[in-house]
Amino acid sequence: MNTESTPVRRLWNLEGWGLRWKVSAVLAIPLTVAMVLGGLRVQDELSRAMHFSSAADQVVDVPDIVTLGTRFGLASAGYSVNTMLPEDLDAVDQSIETVRGAAANPELSPEVAEQLNAAVQEIAEIQTAMRAGAPIPDLPARTSAIRVDLAKIVDEIVAPIDDPEVVAAHTRLVDAWSAQRRLADQVTGAIALLKDPKAPLTDLISATGAELAMIDSLATSYPDAEAKTNALRDGVHSRLRMIDAAIGGPLPLLELRASLVDSVDIYGSLIDEASSAISSTVIDRAEETRSAALRDATIVLVTLLAALVLALLVSRSLVGPIRRLRFGALQVARKDLPDAIDRVMAGDADAVKNFDPLPVDTTEEIGQLARAVDDIHGQALKLAGEQAGLRMQIGDMFETLARRSKSLVDQQLGLIESLEFEEKDPKRLESLFRLDHLAARMRRNGDNLLILSGTQTRRTQSAPVQLGDVVRAAMSEVEEYQRVQVGSTPSGALSGGVATDIVHLLAELLDNSLRASPPDTRVRITFARAVDGGVLLEVTDQGIGIPAADLAVINERLASGGQVGPETARHMGLFVASRLSARHGLTVRLRSSLVEGRPLGITASVHVPANLLMSPVEMEATGPQVRLDTGGLPQVTVVQSGEMPQLVAEPTTSVMKRLRPPTPVPTPPEQAGSQAEPGTSERVPSDPVPSATPVDPTPAAPVAPPVSALVAPSIPSESSSSVQPPATAESRSGEPETNGQSFTLSGLPQRVPGAASGLPQRTPGASGAPRPASAPQVAVEKAPPQEPIGARPDPLNPDDPNESQGTRHRYRSNPVKTASFFQNRPSAPPTQDVTATGTPIFSGMVSDWLTDPTQPGGSSSDWNTAADAGWQAAEQASVAPVERHTQSGLPQRMPGRRLVPGSVDNAEPRARLRDPESVRDNLSRHQMGIRAGRAAGRTEGNSNEGDR
Repeated sequence: MNTESTPVRRLWNLEGWGLRWKVSAVLAIPLTVAMVLGGLRVQDELSRAMHFSSAADQVVDVPDIVTLGTRFGLASAGYSVNTMLPEDLDAVDQSIETVRGAAANPELSPEVAEQLNAAVQEIAEIQTAMRAGAPIPDLPARTSAIRVDLAKIVDEIVAPIDDPEVVAAHTRLVDAWSAQRRLADQVTGAIALLKDPKAPLTDLISATGAELAMIDSLATSYPDAEAKTNALRDGVHSRLRMIDAAIGGPLPLLELRASLVDSVDIYGSLIDEASSAISSTVIDRAEETRSAALRDATIVLVTLLAALVLALLVSRSLVGPIRRLRFGALQVARKDLPDAIDRVMAGDADAVKNFDPLPVDTTEEIGQLARAVDDIHGQALKLAGEQAGLRMQIGDMFETLARRSKSLVDQQLGLIESLEFEEKDPKRLESLFRLDHLAARMRRNGDNLLILSGTQTRRTQSAPVQLGDVVRAAMSEVEEYQRVQVGSTPSGALSGGVATDIVHLLAELLDNSLRASPPDTRVRITFARAVDGGVLLEVTDQGIGIPAADLAVINERLASGGQVGPETARHMGLFVASRLSARHGLTVRLRSSLVEGRPLGITASVHVPANLLMSPVEMEATGPQVRLDTGGLPQVTVVQSGEMPQLVAEPTTSVMKRLRPPTPVPTPPEQAGSQAEPGTSERVPSDPVPSATPVDPTPAAPVAPPVSALVAPSIPSESSSSVQPPATAESRSGEPETNGQSFTLSGLPQRVPGAASGLPQRTPGASGAPRPASAPQVAVEKAPPQEPIGARPDPLNPDDPNESQGTRHRYRSNPVKTASFFQNRPSAPPTQDVTATGTPIFSGMVSDWLTDPTQPGGSSSDWNTAADAGWQAAEQASVAPVERHTQSGLPQRMPGRRLVPGSVDNAEPRARLRDPESVRDNLSRHQMGIRAGRAAGRTEGNSNEGDR
């Protein structure tokens, strides 16, 4: 039965995700967000670092650009007033080359590089004209425009840098450069004054005032450069004094130029300081941002790794216990619990208490869940133990009821048997035979009930049984046995311990085949040798067949060894066959039969392994076996009345009583020519009964008693020769004495209407006392009429002396009853009357459980003594035929039937000595039992009151 729910697999169904996927999803989302944010932060730091690095590469050229503007302005002013020196032009040339290299910097934007190249080109052209001494028109204006362009280029380079320190340095740079340009305006005004002494001094004075204002701004921007700003302020005042002194006269050009050069140098130092501050600040910021980017990246990575490790630890702490819990629960459900239940079913009480808990030792929710699973495991084992106990109790009750039912059936068979031997009316005798056969089939159903209850039948070692006898015994336990057709039987025998179960198995298969096939068809039994040395028996019918799917299920049940399930009640035969085959290692399979290429009916195959067959060496060790080709029975030679019957037929066992063909029902005279009714068999009057080897008529030497008889006479075992089927006595001519009877194919005698008026009569005195040991035993010329072996005392008339002394043939282990009825029997030795005690059912149950049969052996001796009479009396008591047998072929003990004649004087009564400790223990146990009973009574009374 499939108890697993069908999972619904949808990608968007979160409940259907595995535990790993769920934990991964829970941990992946925050880790992903953290990685994204950390990456963005690192990327921002890296972009700032790259920006500052690029700005640093650009700001490096700012001092060179400012120096170029300063030097070009000084050279232009000197050229205008004819005070230019060659060193001024060389300085300008050097700055031009430096700035040209800076213009090729790839970090500069194309627009800035183009503007810088244009300014440098114009300065180079003017510088070339200055070297040539050629007049340069609008030199002051062009010089001022070039300086403005260079200032714009510096602004475009420094403006993108948004660092406060860089912005402050850039402001100082701009202020110093602007103040320097005011100085250039003063030079332009002085040049105009030189050209026209009468020109107004307005431009010169305005430029000077603007310079003073810029100097005040520089003092604020450069708080640390107070000395320089004071020097610049002093230079402005000095030039104003020079201009005032030169009103109306020539200007002191040399002093004025020296003052201008000093101011230019101061401005140059301030500009260099500002440009260097910008460059160093940008470089520092680039390094800081780069370091910050690396630091942030490291922090982010370390944090992510720590988070990932923590997530893995947390997920492992979740997944690991759940995985162990899942594995342990599956282990419990699929292996431990079924194994423990099997051990409980086998009777192991410790399996309920001892089981391993799940390997989860935590105290959180998963640990609590593991303990809950352990509780479920324990409750399941407890329930299995209770169910096993209940099933065992039910099985015991079932077994007890089955054994009682079998005992009643055995008693019924005994009563029917007595009625058969007393009945002379053919019609009533036929009805009794049918009733006997029905009771035998009821006994097989009792065996089925015992197998269903799980009872292990006790088997003893006995002589081998021929395969043909096994098949005929199986035929005798089915209803329509006359429809069974047996093929050629191979030579071989089965060990006696398994013969009864194989008979039972074949009977179940035959019964199924007979019921599932039309009544006008036959069921065939065939044999074949297997490759492994075993025997393959096949039962083939021509019924309606079984579908392939059902056939596979049936074969699986047959191979499972007989498991009790819902189908057991409906397929009792298959269950019994499965149990019997599993008990002895047989293989039972069903398959569809093919008749003329089309399926028709079912073939049941039974493979008997080679270890259950008797080898020739083992058969020689157990004695020669009788091969019954036509179903005949072995015979015994009848000796003279009063002597112990000496059996000369080949030995067999009491199992052979059961392994006989079904009993045919004699046909009444008016129905001799009609078809036999169901339950009868066909008869061929011309077939004689095969007899065993005749006994030599010469006197036989007295037989010495066996050693086991000397020790203690006991019940003979199943292999004892005293329970052999009788053989017909031979006449003087050597032909078997048939008493005018004919026989069927199976060896059973057939009564001829009018040939005999009744059953064989016993001759009074035929069962007299045994002869002395000195008298030789001589075979009689013609044996007198003998009492049948199957005769038993009438249970309704136990006082009949003849019936109580005659030997009986117990039919509860022998399905064939009529064969022994129609054959002559030897006289049985007299037995002593013993008053039976107890009920018949009780006696049968006690005998089934408490008998311990042995197999006495015998040996002959060539000498006689005067004490042989006593030994022969003891032997006569020990080899008396067994009257009753259990369903498995074991002899049933009859109280007092094997007492040796004579008695022993009773010894003087001795005082019984009682052990005080034993008496004290008995009293203690008695008192404890009383207390336990009273306590149980009070508990039961309280529970009854609670129920009311």
